[in-house]
Amino acid sequence: MKPLLTIALAALLCLPMHAVKVHTIGDSTMSDYNPSATDKRGWGTYLGLFFNPEFVTVNNRGKSGASTRTFYDQPNLWPSVKTQMSAGDYVFIQFAHNDEKSNGLDVLEYNDYLTSHGQPAVTDLRGTCPSTTYRANLIRFIDEVRALGCTPVLVGPICRKYFVDSVTLRRNGLHDLGDKFSKLENGVLQENQKVPADDHSMDYVWQMRQVATETGVPYIDLTTATHDLYLEYGDAYCTAHLFCQGDKTHTAELGAKLIARLAAQLLKDAGILAEYITIPAELPEVSQESRAESQESRAESQEQRAESREPRAFHYRLSTRNMCAVGKGSALRFHNSDNGKTKTPWPADEIDENAVRYIDLAVTAPADSALRITRIAMDLSAVGTATMSCHINTGFGNNFTDVHTFYEKVALPQRTPTPVAITPTHLTVPAGQTLHIRILPWLNDETKPRSGKFIGVSSIRIEGYTDKSK
Repeated sequence: MKPLLTIALAALLCLPMHAVKVHTIGDSTMSDYNPSATDKRGWGTYLGLFFNPEFVTVNNRGKSGASTRTFYDQPNLWPSVKTQMSAGDYVFIQFAHNDEKSNGLDVLEYNDYLTSHGQPAVTDLRGTCPSTTYRANLIRFIDEVRALGCTPVLVGPICRKYFVDSVTLRRNGLHDLGDKFSKLENGVLQENQKVPADDHSMDYVWQMRQVATETGVPYIDLTTATHDLYLEYGDAYCTAHLFCQGDKTHTAELGAKLIARLAAQLLKDAGILAEYITIPAELPEVSQESRAESQESRAESQEQRAESREPRAFHYRLSTRNMCAVGKGSALRFHNSDNGKTKTPWPADEIDENAVRYIDLAVTAPADSALRITRIAMDLSAVGTATMSCHINTGFGNNFTDVHTFYEKVALPQRTPTPVAITPTHLTVPAGQTLHIRILPWLNDETKPRSGKFIGVSSIRIEGYTDKSK
């Protein structure tokens, strides 16, 4: 009788028999960041603060640079998330920022056009067309979530801080490219196109809402909510307090927490896990548990530095993807390149890393012992620009799994080497496995494509020690 009584009580109280997971998938505006590497924060990091953790936990899998296509295709993203899902879980889906990379064109169709006209294909495969492939990709996620017995929820992408005046955001700030887009029609490329405001063919958010209606999936309008939030606070306050410096897309901690609270309120209003959501009048501080973990990490780091084992430098293999290297002086200069040989202009309006463009440093552990990495160091610089930016990520194996961003720099100083020294506390390479350290650069310029811009890398050193006990 006791199990029956437990079930009956749970039903009466509307409580789940086990903790439900909310898996959040999306782009850099949602993803987690290393607090010691950047002041950038994604709203998905703080969503769990508004749930009762006894019954609901959040697995934030947002990824910088991801679009609906690349998140679905990359083995360490959607296939990995699906292995973490259990029947009864929820999946919150927010994309658009990087789907816009081809000015509203589907990049695969655009590549077919280029090759048919004897031109090289582009290597950035993120771009989708809102009314075709973007919709189709959202439906793929929905179908696969449902097939696993889970509940999909579509979440409108947060706005970009594109103020026209004190009461208006630019149309493309709300992910509607209708003022300027490209299209292929009857085999002809047409650029700088424009449609009226009531034409939603190039509006990613409108298309997401249509998919929600057609598939019967809940839609959370975080786009309108963030639009209203930015206008309420105003451009000056948003710039100073809610967003990262010089950034109109990514939020700092206060902005991310405010958006997470908005998302929680919208979920509660929609009756989605509403009984487990609490919306406090004041924004919550970082939990005591997180502080304790941070203090523990610092203590462990200090303990490691006190160890008697002398770290040594490891050899690494350097390779690139969609970049070309030019040797000059003491630093290698790396330029954007679609074919790895000839220079390609850096794209306009890149907001963060492109997962298929990087400088890769690979370190392989011996077959009989692990490697404990204690320090990664190098000098970085920008040449020909003051807007070159980069992430430094680590991941394992050919599929680049277990990805962590250890360093971010927006706007590297021109021709002035910036020393980078990363001292990870928990970075161990298992015996026989390969660690990849990737520098992923982008040009933080929203105006037009730029040529003649380089990122310089020099004085690379990777240190640590072998550990046969691992």
